[in-house]
Amino acid sequence: MPESKHIYDKHYQGDYREYLTGFEIARWDALAHFIPVVLGKTDVGKVLDYGAGSGLYVPLWLKLFKNAELHCCDISVVALDKLKSKFPQLENNCNIVNEHQAQIDGNLFDVIVSVEVMEHVENLQSYIADIHRLLKPGGHFIWTTPCANILSIEHIIYSITGQIESTDEGYRRWKSEAPIHVRRLKSEEAKQLLLESGFENVRFRFRSHFFSYVCTRFPRRFSNLADKLMKLDYKLFRKMPNGASMLGCARKIST
Repeated sequence: MPESKHIYDKHYQGDYREYLTGFEIARWDALAHFIPVVLGKTDVGKVLDYGAGSGLYVPLWLKLFKNAELHCCDISVVALDKLKSKFPQLENNCNIVNEHQAQIDGNLFDVIVSVEVMEHVENLQSYIADIHRLLKPGGHFIWTTPCANILSIEHIIYSITGQIESTDEGYRRWKSEAPIHVRRLKSEEAKQLLLESGFENVRFRFRSHFFSYVCTRFPRRFSNLADKLMKLDYKLFRKMPNGASMLGCARKIST
């Protein structure tokens, strides 16, 4: 864990996940649609951004959850310091994640959002267990993460070129991914992990079927067009599971 903290502190000393471009724009657009649909309402009491980084998605949470008390947590002190400087109203609502656990009391949150975190965490089961601990019974966990379902254009190309490797956990990752991406789950694997960890009603939508991959190859001068086209994967194909990115929602079982 200390080594990971060092790695992410170093990343956040630069401009890591500081700006909405490309994939992030398409992901933002998809989340803005997905969250109200799966929750049915966004008028909730407390929301936690788990793995918030320096606050890239905080403006979206403030827009979607207008009346909520927003909290954030992350493994990186550097990231949280940046977040607090950008959103001083959250100064007292930011907590560190230490030893696979956010330093926050349990059973507090109605909704926990976690954007592109599942592929980074060292211990996946501890991460899910901590989400479960923090949620109120009946609370919702919403996440995004890269997806290993078959027949996305990424999966086809990397399969043909031998760029998919197995991980020690028994999952897989694309060899071209950054070293800090330690796994890529299939949606059914994510569902099974959550069901075994005390969640129910697991639902998915998908992104990055075709346009997202192709548009990353566009010359920089066409970036505005590419940003618009990347949104089409979710708009047109979100119910088709052959996406290279998933959005998910699960509810903590009420006991």
